[in-house]
Amino acid sequence: MYNKLKKENLEARKAKNTVKSNLLGTVIGEAQTIGKNAGNRDPNDEEVMGVVKKFIKSLDEAAAALEKAGRDFSKEKEERSILEAYLPAQLNEEQLKKTVAEIVQTLSDKSPRMMGQVMSILKEKYPNQFDGKMASAVVKQALGQAASPESSSLQI
Repeated sequence: MYNKLKKENLEARKAKNTVKSNLLGTVIGEAQTIGKNAGNRDPNDEEVMGVVKKFIKSLDEAAAALEKAGRDFSKEKEERSILEAYLPAQLNEEQLKKTVAEIVQTLSDKSPRMMGQVMSILKEKYPNQFDGKMASAVVKQALGQAASPESSSLQI
């Protein structure tokens, strides 16, 4: 993935696509720093994916702040769409609900305490293929935690 980013950054520079080349250059620089800190090597795919996800999250936060302030956030949207191309296909909410329901069916205990285990299985089956916030909400709902606010304050 790192080499793909470098190749596409070069192509973007040749095509004079400054938005894409600047964005990819920044992502590559961040990924290189991580690789060098981990032993003076090129970053692996997982590390590059983490950098891309971090940048997308940052762009989402910036876009939300700009939208709230009534300002133009089209540049953030464009950069987000560029970066999304480097992530694996994401599960949509329906696919996520179906998958979580299947995982919950396999559990003997379907209490909210099993949320960590469900999330762990989900991460194992679909690494980097779902939005963590959405998955958390779906799992809470599937385990009945979101049904009533009182159930979230468990007595120990």
